[in-house]
Amino acid sequence: MITVLYILAAFSVLCWLWSLAAPMRGRLAAQVDMQRGQYQVLGYGLPSPSRPEYARCLRERYEIDFRPVAGCVVSESLLSYVNAYDSVLEEAALRKFGRDVFKECAEASATKWEAQRLAAAQDVKVRKSSRDFNGDITPANLSVVDYGPRHYAWQS
Repeated sequence: MITVLYILAAFSVLCWLWSLAAPMRGRLAAQVDMQRGQYQVLGYGLPSPSRPEYARCLRERYEIDFRPVAGCVVSESLLSYVNAYDSVLEEAALRKFGRDVFKECAEASATKWEAQRLAAAQDVKVRKSSRDFNGDITPANLSVVDYGPRHYAWQS
């Protein structure tokens, strides 16, 4: 019984030390990845509508991949790891490109998304109004409402 308690205590201490070492592990992992020529920025949280465009901008312009590692619920350990990893990558990108490419892509993607959103709001067209609907669901009674790229809704 005492051996089991010692094992549990040792495991708890190791987990605690592992979480304390998260920033160091993040910096080390970033250095190793960059030495292998693998530039990537880690992300977490609820994705913004412009995230796909942001990832495309980084990949196409600067050959930096965007990799989401967590959703909305993020542990302190993972948060420390990602922030340390990204800080190393941001410093290296600043040295390599001479400017803040992350801010540049974030602004470009937000601007593009906003322009697409406004254009989609102005271009929404519905062929049949809902008061003309007689309950018959056939392709002739349905029309596609275009809300912009890859966002469609069936309107009856």
